[in-house]
Amino acid sequence: QYQNANNSVRVTDEFMEALEKDPNQQWYCAFKGKKYKPRRVLRHANGSVYGSEEVDITCQQLFDELVEGGWRNGEPGIAFIDTVNKTNPLPGLGPIASSNPCGEQFLHAYDNCNLGSINFAAFVGRDGKMKWERLRDVTRSAVRLMDNVIDCFDFAVPQVTELARKNRRIGLGVMGLADMLFQLKLRYDSQEGIESAEKAMAFVQKEAHQMSRELAKEKGVFPNYQKSIYAKKKVKMRNAALTTVAPTGSISMMFDSSSGIEPNFALAFVKQDKDAHQYRYFNKYFGAALAKLKLSEKERNEIMEEIFKTGSIQHLSALPRRLRNTFVISMDIQGEGHIQMQAAFQRHTDNSISKTINLPNAAGREEVARSFIQAWKLGCKSCTVYREGSRIIQILNVGNGENIVATTEVPGS
Repeated sequence: QYQNANNSVRVTDEFMEALEKDPNQQWYCAFKGKKYKPRRVLRHANGSVYGSEEVDITCQQLFDELVEGGWRNGEPGIAFIDTVNKTNPLPGLGPIASSNPCGEQFLHAYDNCNLGSINFAAFVGRDGKMKWERLRDVTRSAVRLMDNVIDCFDFAVPQVTELARKNRRIGLGVMGLADMLFQLKLRYDSQEGIESAEKAMAFVQKEAHQMSRELAKEKGVFPNYQKSIYAKKKVKMRNAALTTVAPTGSISMMFDSSSGIEPNFALAFVKQDKDAHQYRYFNKYFGAALAKLKLSEKERNEIMEEIFKTGSIQHLSALPRRLRNTFVISMDIQGEGHIQMQAAFQRHTDNSISKTINLPNAAGREEVARSFIQAWKLGCKSCTVYREGSRIIQILNVGNGENIVATTEVPGS
C-alpha cells in the first residue's frame, strides 16, 4: 500500500550465516540481549492490533518470506546491518541502527544527509576518453562547496543542526554512469564496463578524502573527530564521511542524465511523477549513434517504433552487434551484473548505495534469493530487487503512455 517509498528489513551476519549453514533451525530474535521466538502480530480487520503469538519458524522460512515479498512487488529490501557497522566512521557515537528513506545514508540518530552528485556523463571527451583532471577539479570543488553548506543551514529540529555541524558529514555521489559507459562504448555489465566504473568512483573517493584532509588543515577537524575512526588512524579530516550514491531521480531527470549508478531503464520511456504528470525520454547518446548509421527513412522509422514499444534494441538484428552490445538497458542485464556493479561502487563509497536489482518479469523466486545472498557475500550494505511489471503503478514505463496506471488513482479502483 506504500507508494514512492522503500521498505527494508535489517538482517544480521548471524542470520545470513545460519541461512547458509543450518537453514532449518528454529530462528530466535534478539531483544535487549535476550533471545525470543519471533512473534506474529494479530490484527482486527481494520488493522488495529489486539495481540501477538509466538511462532515456530526457521531461518529458511523467514528468508523465504522476504524473498516472496521481493518477488511479488519489490518490498521489502534487505539491509545488512553488520556490514554497515563495519565501516561506521563514528563508533564513539554507538552503532548505526537505520538509514534515510532511500537507503544510501546509514546514520546515527539525529544525523543528516547533505547530498550532492557529480554527473559522470559530462566527463567523457570527444575523443571517447575520460577527462580525469576535470573530474579531479570538480570533485575537490564539490567537497569544499558541500562543507560550506553545513554552515549555511538550520534544520527545524535543533538536535539535527547540532549533529550536522559536529560530524560535518557530506554525501558526494554520482549520476550518469550508464550514459558515461554508452560514450565509452562499454557494456554496463561487462568486466571492462564494471572495471571502468569502479576506477571512476575510486578516483572520486580518493580526491574527496584528500580535499577533506586539506580542509582540516585550513579550517580544523570536525568536532566529533575524537569519536571517529580517523582519530585512531591519526588522520585529520574535516568531514566524518564524504561519499555516498543517492538515487538522483529528480535531478537526473532535470539534466537529462541516467540516474545514480543504474543502467538506463530503457532507451525510450515515459516517467510519471507523484502527481501523475508524464515526461517522455529518448536517450540522446543512442540517438547520436543511430544517426551515424546509413539507414533508410523506412528502416529508421521501424527501429524507432520498436524502441518506443519495448525500450530495448537487443531483438533488432538489423542493428550492428557492437551497437546492441553497448546500448543495453536494465532489463537486458542479469541480476548478477547489477550486483557486481553495486559491489564495485561500495568498495569505494563511505556510506551506502541506492540501487535496484532489476529483474525481468519472468524471473523466479530463486533469482531473487540468489540476488540477496550474493549482495551480502560481495559486501553490499543493502539490496533491493524489483521484477518488471510486478506493480500495477510504476514510475518508469515503456510504451506511448496511454495505458499507464496513474499514481493518483485509488488503489483497487
